[in-house]
Amino acid sequence: MEVYKGPHLIIKYEQKNSRLINNWKSNPPNDLAYRQELMVHRQIAKKIKPSQIMWLLNNLTFKVGDATKIWIDENISKPIFRAGFITRRQDKFDQVAFVVGQDVMAYIKVMGIFKGNAPDDFKPRHFATEIEARNWLTKKFNTKRSKSEDQELKITFKGLDAQGRAIMEFKEPATEITGTLKMFKSIIEENEFMKNNIDSYSSLSPREKETLKFIVEGYTNKQISEKMYISPNTIRTHRNRIWKKLDIKQYRDCLRFECFFD
Repeated sequence: MEVYKGPHLIIKYEQKNSRLINNWKSNPPNDLAYRQELMVHRQIAKKIKPSQIMWLLNNLTFKVGDATKIWIDENISKPIFRAGFITRRQDKFDQVAFVVGQDVMAYIKVMGIFKGNAPDDFKPRHFATEIEARNWLTKKFNTKRSKSEDQELKITFKGLDAQGRAIMEFKEPATEITGTLKMFKSIIEENEFMKNNIDSYSSLSPREKETLKFIVEGYTNKQISEKMYISPNTIRTHRNRIWKKLDIKQYRDCLRFECFFD
């Protein structure tokens, strides 16, 4: 039963399965339009109180910005989660299924909304097809890994497109789609971090870079001083300068710079 047909989002409700199905039929032109459609989704979800939610992102190429990710977490995900009508399965996932769209970059942006670290965070599953998502929601989905060689990830170089960009083909079991997307997400985020911080990292002196490398490896000031044959006071001076140049607020921030030493 169709319960909403908006400018960009169609929402249907399957009463038999207590399942709300959200399908992006077109791309919102901006963040405001995207948020407006999601507010309708929240209102309908709170009214109907489904035990399952499925998102079909086949047509979605809209890339969610960081500010909108935070907004979604606070205004959509957490209110629905706290309402308590979405049930959690025995496999520790909530009954929320996402079907991967053709625009993987846009989909990875969506994945970034769900961190799964806090108690009131959704833990959804991601699927390659709608059939697999439906089977999982109805507990017919086989998540066991096969030992067959055909189950291995295969990467093939397919040549260049008209703009000279490399075309790569990835083949793997549908059950592994979540792990692979998370891998791509991690690589993309690391690449963006390096591009955004290369100038500040380059401003470090050779000794400061050496000190930072030991810091991210977990060595104490005393251990670093012994390795670099300088006093602990000098290490503290290097550390203070590193923190200032890289705008590091707390220790865990510096760990992200590990990618510069790989």
